[in-house]
Amino acid sequence: MYWDNQETGGFNFDKYERNKFLEKQGLNSAKFKKTGTTIVGVKYKGGVILGADTRATGGSIVMDPDCMKIHYLAPNIYCLGAGTAADTSFVTDMMASELELHRYNTRTESRVTHVDSRLTNHLFRYGGNIGAALIVGGVDVTGSHLVNI
Repeated sequence: MYWDNQETGGFNFDKYERNKFLEKQGLNSAKFKKTGTTIVGVKYKGGVILGADTRATGGSIVMDPDCMKIHYLAPNIYCLGAGTAADTSFVTDMMASELELHRYNTRTESRVTHVDSRLTNHLFRYGGNIGAALIVGGVDVTGSHLVNI
């Protein structure tokens, strides 16, 4: 099933019917496999919407069913984290502290481009040894932004 807004303006059930036909022929349909964290951001004219699941897993074991994956960075900027929970938590806490000091010193609102460059440089410096995939979203004086880091 997929969204088809070009012609019908609704859902298209062609693949559903095909899968039912193949099952009647004796072929098993593909099974869903959980592959990790789901994080998503949507940018619109007036802002950004961020969403994430709350389950933290270790292999096939649920380690924490209520893990927060939406991290506060600044009053106008939030971050979604996927990967190693300790790494994402440490990196986002470090960035939130840096932004708070920057706001105190400059008396200005934090900018998403600043967060983007600082987090990108930090993660690059460690050459892939930090297990964090991040989506940063926020609204600043230049508009709404959504960045994949």
